[in-house]
Order: sequence, then C-alpha cells, then structure tokens
Amino acid sequence: MVRKSHCGYGFFLIIALLLTLASVFTPGWRSYKGNGAPDIGLISRYCGNGVREVNQYDCKAYGRFQLPFEKATLAFMIIAIILEIVSLGCFVGLFSPRARLGMPAFSVTGLAFLSLFAAILVYGVRMQYKTMYLQSTSYELLANVYLGYSYWIAVVAAIFLLISCSLSGTLIGPSENTEHLH
Repeated sequence: MVRKSHCGYGFFLIIALLLTLASVFTPGWRSYKGNGAPDIGLISRYCGNGVREVNQYDCKAYGRFQLPFEKATLAFMIIAIILEIVSLGCFVGLFSPRARLGMPAFSVTGLAFLSLFAAILVYGVRMQYKTMYLQSTSYELLANVYLGYSYWIAVVAAIFLLISCSLSGTLIGPSENTEHLH
C-alpha cells in the first residue's frame, strides 16, 4: 500500500538530488564581486567577461590546483549524490509489497544528508579564511569573494534532503519490525 509519506519522501528526495547535481556542476561556489566577475565552482568555472575577465590559463590552473577544503567538499558532494541515488533505489523498492526498505531508506537518506551537510559546513567555514586572488586581463586584482549561488543551491538541497529524511522515518512501520505469519 502506497502512503502519502511514500510520495512525499520520493518528491523531496528527487528535488534534493536534482538540486545537489545542479550545485556540483554549476560554477558559482566562489563568486567575485563586480559586473562580469568570475565564478569558480567545484568542477566548472566561469572566467568572467569584460575588464574583470581572468585569463584562460589562470582560470584553468585554478581548477587543477584546488585547495584541500575544496577537494574535501567535492568528495562529500559526490558521496551525497551516490547515497541519494541509493535512497532513490530504496524509494522505488518501497512500491513492492514484499520489500521492507523503510529502515534502509531512513539510514541511507540520513547519511546522504550528513554528507551534504558536511560539504556545506566545510566549504562555508573554510572559504571565509582562504581568499583567492585572481588577476583580471586588465590587471585588476580580484579579491572580493562571497559564497555564490551554487553554495546556496546546495543549502536548499540539504533542506529538501532533511525533509525527505524526516519523511523516511515514517516509512518504518509495524510491518518493518514484525515477521509475517505466512
């Protein structure tokens, strides 16, 4: 029997997965202030345009030589994506009347949330202490950095994943803990 909590769990989980993927592949984790300023992501980057454009060599070099906290953030994000996909598999399995996937769904979704939360925490705390100076093609030194839109997409994904995790707790019912008489 499909309950409303099944559908809610799946809905919030799918939205969280899509938002997590968007945050990983968009270039807005570290944004520089100003019109046409560059955006640097965990995987992709936007080198800016106009007077604030960073030359392509420096922009590509930044992607190769990421700081340790950025590598840790990317690792946590990849782990979260893998766990979210496993959670999605648990969600699909919940439609089988014989499957008892309430506890695994709750556990895996909880681990996915913790991994995503760790990525957000590591990046948010460490980015404030590591200023990355970039020189634009007009020789302007770009240093005004703030948390960009990709970071905030990851925060919203974590909120959706937390809601999904709380809904997955309702999937653990009496049938999960007792044996069938058949």
